[in-house]
Amino acid sequence: MTVRHLATGLLLAAVALYVTARIYEAVHPLVGYVRAFAEAAMVGALADWFAVTALFRHPLGLPIPHTAVVQRNKNRVADALGKFVERHFLTQQQIEARIAGTDFVALLLQWLAQPRNRTEAAEQLTALLPRLLDSIDDAAAARFAHAQLRDYLGRRIDVAPLTAGILEMLIADNRHQRFIDALLEQAVALLKESEPLIRERVRARTSWLWRRFSVDQRVTRQIMAAAEETLAELGSDPAQSWREGVDHAVREFIESLKTSDEVRDKVEKLKTRLLDDPALAASLAELWGDLKRAARDDSGGADSRIRAGIGDGLARIAQSLGNEAALRRSLNGWLHSLILEVVHARRHEVSALIADTVRAWDPQIAAQRIERAVGDDLQYIRINGTVIGGLAGVAIHLVSQFVF
Repeated sequence: MTVRHLATGLLLAAVALYVTARIYEAVHPLVGYVRAFAEAAMVGALADWFAVTALFRHPLGLPIPHTAVVQRNKNRVADALGKFVERHFLTQQQIEARIAGTDFVALLLQWLAQPRNRTEAAEQLTALLPRLLDSIDDAAAARFAHAQLRDYLGRRIDVAPLTAGILEMLIADNRHQRFIDALLEQAVALLKESEPLIRERVRARTSWLWRRFSVDQRVTRQIMAAAEETLAELGSDPAQSWREGVDHAVREFIESLKTSDEVRDKVEKLKTRLLDDPALAASLAELWGDLKRAARDDSGGADSRIRAGIGDGLARIAQSLGNEAALRRSLNGWLHSLILEVVHARRHEVSALIADTVRAWDPQIAAQRIERAVGDDLQYIRINGTVIGGLAGVAIHLVSQFVF
């Protein structure tokens, strides 16, 4: 039985008691006190029922003035509720007192200490990745990447000294000679691979008479042998003068990148042409598409490397935070300040959200929700009215007996 049913039951009991006492009032003088109690209890119960009901609806559906108070003043209640929350719950003092003793980093570390939690977090983040990728417009992403690349390389990076530094690292300890050796090896391999094509072109450019005596084949063999021998000699002797010439040319180019305004201008113009080339934008769009497909395919796999990477990253974060007390204090301070700033900056918006939400409710629905939120206390008002009214009736009857 609910409290509402109890309050109604007490009213019906008071009615039954009043009828019984009224019938047998002449039997004994004390029955008059019972009648007075029941009579006053009915009045108190009905009065409080009317008061409670009038707050939220018209009693018995009758449009009595000053009833259905919540429904008629829904908008004013909404504004008052929003302001109440803002002034008494979202103040800086309230929030600061609430979070002052909270160690957010410790709570995070405690949560991350459980492998199951890290695994679940990694799975949830990985599951969100495809939807996040799908929400991004491919063309817009490519344009953004191109714009960022142009801004970063075009305005913030001076290519000439950067290129000079890279080349200096390349020629340090003659490391560039290994690069030259690799180029020579690739040239020999390419030459051998292209031998059939070379033979065909030499034959096509040789008269029929020389082809008849196979002169074209002998010429081709000699050309191939001479080319391979030259490349082999270039690669076998690191002291070749041509290597010194290459080395000297590279060092001169490095110096010109550092000191020559003309060379720097040429490099910058070349950089600008490359960054403005539509082919770069197309390549970035293609790269974004490949990355997006690869990430989507990986995130859906049972052995997802992205999911494993997220899990490992969370474990490393927990380990790093656990070993750095100063970092934990700094992070906690930042989180406390952030919460206070956000609440202070957004408290008006929260108030407006509450007010707008309540204002958008249907008046009857708003009254029902507020009534349910108050709960059984409203019904206890009816119960108290019944009991207190009855006791008041007994007191009035007693006084009247002595006075009259």
